[in-house]
Amino acid sequence: MGKYKITVGQNIYDIAMHLYGSIEGIVDLLINNPGLSLDDNLKSGDELEYTDGFTINPDIVAYNQLYNLLPANGERNVYPKEPSGQRFMELFLESGRTAASLLLGGSGTMEIDWGDNTEIECLTLTNELKELRHYFNDRIASKRRICLYGNVSFRTLDMSHSYASELYLLHPVSLEKFTYGKMEADISFLSLAEDTYELTLPGLQTDSLLPVLPLKRLMRLDLSGAKVKPSVLDTYLKALAEKHHGRRNLTVTLSTIPTGIYRKPEKDSEGNYRISSGMEAIWMLTHEPAWNEGGAWTFIINQTIYTYEPDDTGNL
Repeated sequence: MGKYKITVGQNIYDIAMHLYGSIEGIVDLLINNPGLSLDDNLKSGDELEYTDGFTINPDIVAYNQLYNLLPANGERNVYPKEPSGQRFMELFLESGRTAASLLLGGSGTMEIDWGDNTEIECLTLTNELKELRHYFNDRIASKRRICLYGNVSFRTLDMSHSYASELYLLHPVSLEKFTYGKMEADISFLSLAEDTYELTLPGLQTDSLLPVLPLKRLMRLDLSGAKVKPSVLDTYLKALAEKHHGRRNLTVTLSTIPTGIYRKPEKDSEGNYRISSGMEAIWMLTHEPAWNEGGAWTFIINQTIYTYEPDDTGNL
């Protein structure tokens, strides 16, 4: 008599295919395990007894052993899921991830479909930060999709331990403080973020920072450790200087050094400033008194601080 330890995501049909090479092996499992039924939800780590050496299709058993294949199709007992709210966010995780967590606080009621066989999780947001941690109960071949539903406003949303490789907002969402770190990702979803005043993107890898540009209420942008090319940073800084109107003063923390020299840009034939580098854009933002009336623009680049000083003789 053999003992078989159940693996996460396996149902009785998977075990029959693994042991006997045919789902007809279920009969042997039911005989050797009197308390087992076809309706049981099997749990990872539990053990089943089986007739050792008995196979129905040895070729399939041998094939699975040769290529180290473990049937695990899971139990789809909770589908279809029917959330009551409108979907506003989707996260995609690599298939190998076994867990994910979100740190959040705000207002409203949210529903989460974790993209596995569990029921939809409901949560009422409060100003107190809460961590949602979830361990996936199945295995999948493609990317896992996590869907968020409801009508919510986030005071804080930290996605750093969601390990999402892709994130999408499906309509405008209030995100006052947002953190999304150590990811190689397209951040175009930020164009749908509202009321954002603090954005922390440490270790981010991206080809464009322009999706940050529409966030005119932004007061703190942390890109420390972000792996962006100087040319990508230059494009954002130049656009920031050109579209400064109506913005709050901003403090930006950088590890990447923009191109050029921190100096006053030259003017073109019509008398307009021609910003040719990222450092010249920073100079413009930190030297115009009208842009710094409500507070000083500040850039911290590898511990070096560039900021507005009212008595600076280099003012425009």
